[in-house]
Amino acid sequence: MKSQYVGVDWSSGVWVAIVYSEGKNTPSVAVFEEIREIWEQHGESAQRIVVDVPIGLCESLESDSCPCVEEDGEISRRCDDLARTVIGSRSSSVFTAPAREAARLASEGAEYTEVSAKNNSLTGKGLTQQAASISEGIVDVADLLQSDGDSDILIEGHPEVCFRAFNGNPLEHSKHTAAGIEERLSTLESVPEYETGDWRTIARELRSLEYRVGLDDVLDAFALALTACASHEEFRRLPSDPPTDATGLPMQMVYRNETPLEK
Repeated sequence: MKSQYVGVDWSSGVWVAIVYSEGKNTPSVAVFEEIREIWEQHGESAQRIVVDVPIGLCESLESDSCPCVEEDGEISRRCDDLARTVIGSRSSSVFTAPAREAARLASEGAEYTEVSAKNNSLTGKGLTQQAASISEGIVDVADLLQSDGDSDILIEGHPEVCFRAFNGNPLEHSKHTAAGIEERLSTLESVPEYETGDWRTIARELRSLEYRVGLDDVLDAFALALTACASHEEFRRLPSDPPTDATGLPMQMVYRNETPLEK
């Protein structure tokens, strides 16, 4: 029976998973070294596993099978472009996802300058260090989905898009500030499954596991997990009819709202 809803945040080389289970009022948390470990533990029992790394990826400007948006000699994922639009002033938190070859190159330990140059040759755009730094996680998820995973269950979300959908309006403050933490906690409290103080319970569990995970990452994982809990009527995709990449994986970000964010 599919009775779990999981949000997974990639944080400093580990995967932080918050799990809501039917019949339990309090979520649980675990930290994994590999995304495959999460799939092995929750793949059969989870309704959704929402993870904050890009899944569907662009190929190159010359590829006929790449559905990425092309503009001014550059290509990008439409979901990235739409996400920046809907979150307004927080748009800088959505960095351009690497092209597939560039992500693979970064995951193999290539220098950032080489990875960015490769991405530029493929897409017309360089790559931020943040995007390069999560390439290992991107490749791990892609490899899982190309082997044992299910892209209808393991799906991409972006925490800032999730918070925007919960809040009803774009957030005003960075998650790295006290005002931003308060804003996100207040937003989580508007979601039915979240109980005030749940973050403290999760923080205590993480402390006992001796992993150094920032509060901002914990709140991101909450946003993803609560998005996973969406009813059929609330569960939405950005864009609403996402294309698939050259390997058949959807190029989308999911969120939870009664009405679409996309105009």
